[in-house]
Amino acid sequence: MVNNQVTQRVGEVMVSHTQRIEAQCYRLHAAPPLGALLRVGESPVYAVVREIWHEPLDPTRPLAPRGETLESEDEIYAANPQLSAMLTTRFAAVVVGYGDGTDLRPGLPDQPPGLHSFVSLCDLGELARFASDLRWLRLMLADRTPVGDTALSLFLRRAADSVDDRRGFLKRAGQALVAELFSEPLRMQALLREVLA
Repeated sequence: MVNNQVTQRVGEVMVSHTQRIEAQCYRLHAAPPLGALLRVGESPVYAVVREIWHEPLDPTRPLAPRGETLESEDEIYAANPQLSAMLTTRFAAVVVGYGDGTDLRPGLPDQPPGLHSFVSLCDLGELARFASDLRWLRLMLADRTPVGDTALSLFLRRAADSVDDRRGFLKRAGQALVAELFSEPLRMQALLREVLA
């Protein structure tokens, strides 16, 4: 198993649903990676990053090009320091589990996380503990979009890298995917290819 990383707080919940959250990052362009496992709130809810986007904080003020005469994108921000205060990075994550005292449980909590709940990247130990029980898989498979399947495959690869027995974990995950997706063979094959890439 790889050593645990220091837990990193990445943002706060701005929209909260039973099955998903949307959060705003503290820093522009500093979203957690697609497929990362997140801990949300003090009574933790666990979610996997499914989408990331950048946008103006004020939707009534559209962006205009600023770099026509500049050599690099970094120069745009150096010449326009106000941009960091006018723009934001947000991400959406699918809820896959929750904390129950000292236990991590796959499934949906009875309440979504509160607004302004802190969102942190899980360390590798927490990722390994959570991923070991594959019952959360059904929640991620409910998102039948290409980006949802990519987030799932990236999550499974990260989880495999966090456990002692990578090969055994991937075998169990593959068997679970086959069982869940027996009626969708093309999707199952595509997911297995991405996971094992």
